[in-house]
Amino acid sequence: MKIKHVMVLGLWILGANLFAQIRPKQEKPNIILIMADDLGYAGLSSFGGIGIKTPELDHLVENGIKCTSFYSNAPVCTPTRVALLTGRYQQRVGLDHLYYPCIDGDGLDPKKHIVLASQLKKAGYYTGVFGKWHLGDEEKYRPKSHGFDEFTGFLDGNIDFISHHNTRSKEDWWIDHKLKNEEGYVTTLLNNAAVNFIENNHKAPFFLYLPHAAVHVPMQGPDDPALRTNEYWQYRVDKKMTDEVYMRRYSDMMTSVDKGVGRIMATLKKYNIEENTLIIFISDNGGEERGVTAGNVNGGLRGYKGTMYEGGIKVPALFYWKETLKPGLVNKDVMLSMDIFPTILHLAGIKEDKTLKPDGVNLWRSLKKGKNIKKRDLFWMHKERVVMRSKNLKLIIQNSDVELYDLSKDPKELVDLSENIAYKKDLDEMLIKSKNWHKETAIGFPLERVLGKDLKIPWPCGRNLEEYNKNIKAIPSYNLE
Repeated sequence: MKIKHVMVLGLWILGANLFAQIRPKQEKPNIILIMADDLGYAGLSSFGGIGIKTPELDHLVENGIKCTSFYSNAPVCTPTRVALLTGRYQQRVGLDHLYYPCIDGDGLDPKKHIVLASQLKKAGYYTGVFGKWHLGDEEKYRPKSHGFDEFTGFLDGNIDFISHHNTRSKEDWWIDHKLKNEEGYVTTLLNNAAVNFIENNHKAPFFLYLPHAAVHVPMQGPDDPALRTNEYWQYRVDKKMTDEVYMRRYSDMMTSVDKGVGRIMATLKKYNIEENTLIIFISDNGGEERGVTAGNVNGGLRGYKGTMYEGGIKVPALFYWKETLKPGLVNKDVMLSMDIFPTILHLAGIKEDKTLKPDGVNLWRSLKKGKNIKKRDLFWMHKERVVMRSKNLKLIIQNSDVELYDLSKDPKELVDLSENIAYKKDLDEMLIKSKNWHKETAIGFPLERVLGKDLKIPWPCGRNLEEYNKNIKAIPSYNLE
């Protein structure tokens, strides 16, 4: 009799364990959105990066979907983040340029614009953002005002990875909306916050947005010294570095990001929720000019951050969802940052709301079923420069001139077709569409710009270095060897 009871108990335990392993997925998936800063198209080894080790991210690429035609909405950070969180062209919001705290009187206003976190929060998600914000300094523009339950990170455009001083040499490290500096390497602190967020919220559907500071300047690995302190301040010194030193730091920074991905994956497995979690990895724009000369971080594409060529806007992207997305696929559909918004809302079961009016499209049919995205005209604008892509043709309006490239034949944009008579009809149509798009889409300052005419935006936020550093007897060497 005792043996029978033991067998029954054993079978019950076995069944309970089996049920735990095959328990049905929760109705709403967890979503983790990781965004690197200034990571070029070849910033991961799986996208052609040379001397850059990213085994954890490469594993997700190999077992997920590698997107080879993913573009940021802008060649710089603020506008891309606006498009990402609103699903709309940033020109509709009025923040189509870098956020300048000394110039701009506002930021991304949650009362005027519907953002991703607030929509997910209404749908029962617990939300957290850990990293770079750069969408407004004032309380009403900060993350918690946008529907994020938790925030750890910085508000400015970049930060010293060691001292946590921003571009104005002020400590810029926040826990929720309270200034509270912590000791430690920025990327490690963000990884810690992300893991803790999952640990504390693994039972409920969560949205984790992790906009890393890496690999933006100042280029600092975990063992490099601070560049901005209370005694001495420099914005960047990477242009004084040898190529070898620059790429060593670049690799160190990406290794720290990659290790964080490994920790996140381990935490998902710990709580048996990997199969119910979608992971998205992208960059906010292409790699910097210094990275192009030092290590070809844009994979041979023309241009770099801030330019309208492919090197400024084409970025690496991956989507990973174990047992939901077919592993090892390469997706060549043209996608933009703003497409993430409607895609996530769809997966969260949030019905399309006509008041949202996203410009982005739902990518799920393309990712899940391999259905090609319906052909659409796409636009980019930064300052006075405008880009239009129609199928494989790419128009660039800049410097009071136009350029035209066929990306299917010329992905490195070496042959300008604007004077080729065979493309005159296409060029004329694209010029008209670009001007109409600008008129219909841009509001405020973006609409006032003259397309193609060079426009310099003053930035009075920079420090007078000579004045600031005049009492320093010896400027630090900063370990440039």
